[in-house]
Amino acid sequence: MTPNLSSPLRHAVIGVGAGIFSLHRAGLTTEGVQVVGVSDVVHTPGQERADELDCPFYTDHRQMLAETKPDVTVIITPHPFHASLAIDALNAGSHVLVEKPIAVQVADADGMIAAADANNRLLAVNFQHRFRPDVQAIARLIHSGGLGRIQRVTGVQPWLRTAAYFRQAGWRGTWKGEGGGVLMNQAPHDLDLLCYLVGLPSRLFALTRTRFHAIETEDTVTAVLEWPDGGQGTLYFSTTDYGPRTLEIAGTGGVVKLGEGAPVLERFSPDLLTHMAENPGPFARPQSEVGELPLAETDVQGHLAVYKDLHRAIREGDAPLADGRSSRDSLELANAIIYSGQTGQPVDLPLDRAAYAGMLAEVIGKAAK
Repeated sequence: MTPNLSSPLRHAVIGVGAGIFSLHRAGLTTEGVQVVGVSDVVHTPGQERADELDCPFYTDHRQMLAETKPDVTVIITPHPFHASLAIDALNAGSHVLVEKPIAVQVADADGMIAAADANNRLLAVNFQHRFRPDVQAIARLIHSGGLGRIQRVTGVQPWLRTAAYFRQAGWRGTWKGEGGGVLMNQAPHDLDLLCYLVGLPSRLFALTRTRFHAIETEDTVTAVLEWPDGGQGTLYFSTTDYGPRTLEIAGTGGVVKLGEGAPVLERFSPDLLTHMAENPGPFARPQSEVGELPLAETDVQGHLAVYKDLHRAIREGDAPLADGRSSRDSLELANAIIYSGQTGQPVDLPLDRAAYAGMLAEVIGKAAK
């Protein structure tokens, strides 16, 4: 299905009851978009959104796909439903934009990517933080070699949540409803930025614990990571901790810190490899300059940036920035951390899909007893 490039791109939406729908409104109402259908299993919020967007409402997403023939299907349901809905839409000839995380298990993401390839359709994931000017500045720095060889990645990501948060939706903090805890709900954007900036690790070991929340899944995580070239890293996530969220990436050419405000770059001159080899002082500190990394100006960020990038990719025959393949990495990393935490063993990546599926089925079964 190739859209007429002079006409609006026809969008259908599956799942509109969650509060996150409000973040998608800008993309669904932007110029060049026509919403042709809304589907939800709950009638009242679904009908309200359909009335707001001036389009038909459906309780059966397959009927909506067949009758409206959308160019793009936007999936905003809880993530256990992402894979089956996306595959239905792709098989119906529609491009797909799905909320994060791409799925619960990396094997499900594999199936979504395969369906996109088989139908010659695009699969995009709503990882809007990739479009932030600070993230793009760091990506340019790293991918151009400006940090040299990456030595260390340190992520500290407290995402405090209260007991009321978990009471608000019964599926939160459950193995069946989420497939994990902080790693599957709060951490996906952080894991995606890590993989987007420095790539997927090749090996890890993790501690996952349920410390203070009365939930089934992990609320606190520490993971030690290793990359194929020997670079190392640590990640910390928690819904019981409060404080600044930071990601620091250190290379032989400098150190950059992503947090609140503009990213701060300390650039070494000469780089550390030269400094270590040639400086006569046994304890000599490297020469460096510290400053804010310059950012490009943009008027489009957040969810709207994801929509506009997908529309560009459709019209130009290109891949979206947050495509299915690259977006799968953060899910594979989350699954691997959960698997290591559950088994108490180091995990090599790529993750064994069958082993992970067996482990997840086991913890879901235990939680149901």
